[in-house]
Amino acid sequence: MKPSLHPEEEKRLQELHRYGILDTEREKDFDELVEIAADICEVPVSVVNFIDAGRQWFKAEVGLGVRSTPIETSLCGHVILQGDFVEIPDTLQDERMADNPLCTSDPGFRFYAGAVLKGANGLPLGTLCVLDHKPRTLTDRQRKVLQVLSKHVMSELNLRLSLEEERVLRREVDHRVKNSLASIGAMLSMKARRTSNETLKMELDDASTRIRSLSSLHAELHELEAGGRVDLESLFDRVQTDLRYLIPDKATLSIEVQSIEASPQLANALLLIVNEFVSNSVKHGLKDGEGNIQVLIEGDDHSWAIVCRDDGAATALDAERAMAKAGLGTRVIHSLAKTLSADAVWTATGNGMKLSVSSKNTEIH
Repeated sequence: MKPSLHPEEEKRLQELHRYGILDTEREKDFDELVEIAADICEVPVSVVNFIDAGRQWFKAEVGLGVRSTPIETSLCGHVILQGDFVEIPDTLQDERMADNPLCTSDPGFRFYAGAVLKGANGLPLGTLCVLDHKPRTLTDRQRKVLQVLSKHVMSELNLRLSLEEERVLRREVDHRVKNSLASIGAMLSMKARRTSNETLKMELDDASTRIRSLSSLHAELHELEAGGRVDLESLFDRVQTDLRYLIPDKATLSIEVQSIEASPQLANALLLIVNEFVSNSVKHGLKDGEGNIQVLIEGDDHSWAIVCRDDGAATALDAERAMAKAGLGTRVIHSLAKTLSADAVWTATGNGMKLSVSSKNTEIH
C-alpha cells in the first residue's frame, strides 16, 4: 500500500526543505548514530531518513546500501502519519505493509521500529528507524535509546539551522551598515560641495573620504568571515587602494605581501593592524602631511610576520608610549597581536615609527 500524504503535506515539505539537509553528503555525526542504533537494537539495518515528495531519502544508513527509495515502497511514509514512536513486530501482519515488496521479498523486512523526527513546527520530517529480517520486538531500553538518538538528530539539525539563520541575519546587518556608511559619506560630500567656507569644505571632504574608506574596509572584513582561505596578496591590493584615501596627497603608501594564503582569522587581524598603523601615522607621525608609510607581510598561518614603518617624526619616547598602550590605536594593535599569540613591538629613533608583530620564531626586518 502506498503511504497517504500527510494532512499538512505542503507545510510539512516546506519545513523539511527549510533544514537544507536533503541531498547532502554522508557525515560521520549521523553515520555513528545509526551504527549505535543498529548495535543496541541488535538489527542488521538502521537509517536516518526524510520523506520528500515522491521519495524517501537517507541521510545515514547501515546495512541498506542505497541513498533513496521510491515513496511507493516507503515504510516510514506510513509511520510519520502516526505517533512519535512506532513499532511493528511483523510487517506482514500489518495491512499497510503486507503487500510491500520490501517486506514480501526474500529476505524482506519483517520487523520495523522507528522514532519520528519532527521539525520545529511539530510536523514529521522522517524517522530514525531499525529493521530486521525476522519478526521480533524491542526491549524498553532499546526503545528508549532509539528515541534519545532521534532527539540527537533533530538537535543537530536545529543547531545548524540556527547558525545558518544567524549568518543570514549578520549578512543583512553588514549590508545595512555598509549602506549606512556609504550614505553618510555621500551626505558629507554633498555638504562639502555646497559650503563656501574653505576650511569647513576641507574638513567635510576629509570626513567623507574616511567614511567611504571605512565602508570599503567593512566590506573586506565581512568577506573574510565567509570562511575558507584568504589570498593575502589579492586582499591587500584592494585594501591598499582604499587606504590611500586616508593619507594626504603628499604622502605615499606601499604594502608588500610575500605570502600565499592565510586563515580568515589571521588575515582579519593583519588587515586591522595595517589600518590602525596607517591611521596613527597620518594623525601623529607624518610631518606636515608628507612622508612614506611602508608595510611588509610575510609567511602563512604557521610562520608569519608583519612590519609597518613610516619616516615621520616619532621618537624613542613615542615608541615607549606605544608599548605602554597610551593611545586607542596602539591598544587595538596590542589586543590584535594578543589574539594571535604574538607581541607588538614599537621602536623609533627620531626618524619614524616601526611596528613589528610576528609569530614565534619568525623575524623580518
